[in-house]
Amino acid sequence: MNLRLTLFTLLFVAPFCAAQPATYALRGSLVMPDAIIEDGTVLVRDGVIEASGAHLSIPAGVPVFETHGIIAPGFIDLHNHLTWNVFPRWKPAQEFGNRYDWQQKQVYQVTVATPHADLAAEGFECEMERYAEIKALAEGETSVVGSLQKPCSDGLARNLDFAEASPGTRSVVYNVFPLQMTTEQLADVQKQLGDKSAAAFLIHLAEGAPNDASASREFAMLKGRGLLEPGVSLIHGVGLKPADFAEMAAHHVGLIWSPRSNIELYGDTADVAAAKAAGVEIALAPDWSITGSDGTLGELTWASLWSEGHGHLFSDKELVRMATINAAELSGNADHLGSLAPGHLADLIVVMPNIPFEPPSGRHDAWWTLTHASPAQLALVTVAGRAILGDPELLSQMTSTKGEAIPICNAQKTLLLTGSRGHADSANEPFAATNLILLDAMQHLGRRLAPIAECGN
Repeated sequence: MNLRLTLFTLLFVAPFCAAQPATYALRGSLVMPDAIIEDGTVLVRDGVIEASGAHLSIPAGVPVFETHGIIAPGFIDLHNHLTWNVFPRWKPAQEFGNRYDWQQKQVYQVTVATPHADLAAEGFECEMERYAEIKALAEGETSVVGSLQKPCSDGLARNLDFAEASPGTRSVVYNVFPLQMTTEQLADVQKQLGDKSAAAFLIHLAEGAPNDASASREFAMLKGRGLLEPGVSLIHGVGLKPADFAEMAAHHVGLIWSPRSNIELYGDTADVAAAKAAGVEIALAPDWSITGSDGTLGELTWASLWSEGHGHLFSDKELVRMATINAAELSGNADHLGSLAPGHLADLIVVMPNIPFEPPSGRHDAWWTLTHASPAQLALVTVAGRAILGDPELLSQMTSTKGEAIPICNAQKTLLLTGSRGHADSANEPFAATNLILLDAMQHLGRRLAPIAECGN
């Protein structure tokens, strides 16, 4: 760890402490669950939305920030593998039958799995997690799963699968290989769902090509283990059939859809038309940036293009709901996340419209902008009301802290890190230090560090 100490000696950066108002208001176009309020206001007090809507009366002395953008709830990513997102995109030269096929390929082992294990063995897990969470924030994500189950960084995205890192929300259980759970592990999860100590159980299942027999068989195995019950959501589900979705809907089991990664690995994605027809609640998530999208903004664009090519199966509004209120409901946090309604946590994003022309069908609305936006258009990200990332001009109005400059998609952004541990470890190091540490570690492994965002891909 001499590299880390050397970097801190050279940079001599003290921990950040963002001087931001506890109460403030944002003005812009508000994305509500079922409507757009074109000229609206969100009033934030102590990290919670106190009021939202048109023609709000703002108390005297409360600062009001004109965003001139679209204000939406922060995206909720229910399917990721964060520490893997430091690796560049893997483009396999073939499609696979199921996930067990590609995991055994030498090209995957050499270029991804082995370097990941080496970085973890060298003690860089917290840097990997931290870099990935900043990638997530740059894609508008304020809540994530697939994180390390240990404390690393304070003040970044909410880690819903690590309760201590997400105060004010209910934790979820996240499992990549649920059919490998022991009897004791299964009983423990079922107990947590029963006594509500866990809000949801999110599990990878039926991941493979639609007609792959082993992927499809996993649904019957899941039922045999007694896991077709409320609170459970299935991730991927490419091998599921219309009858499976009907059973899921009857038992209030959700689907977490990751179309880009599915198509890149298996040539197709889940039968979401059948899922929608059956009444299954669907959330949208990027999987990981190795074969999926860098984050939710990118996955929204991908899902929108997929939907357009399949008869406009989902409206832009429906897709945005998949990344916000639907995801909040499947995580058991609809009372806290996924909406600009009063009483919800002030996890917010502001996205700037960037369309210079009128489409033939009429003007683009806020739903369309969110499903077609680049990270360059992300003007603000707040978690519990605290600004973390955004345009320098807006952040300079909201806080006296200078922050760090970080280029994203050829746009200059400001990053405000506020680790609270008060010493120079991976919880508080500036992004520049994290970046240099990982660049050096990757170079020694013969790999390169993935960019924060692969814009235009």
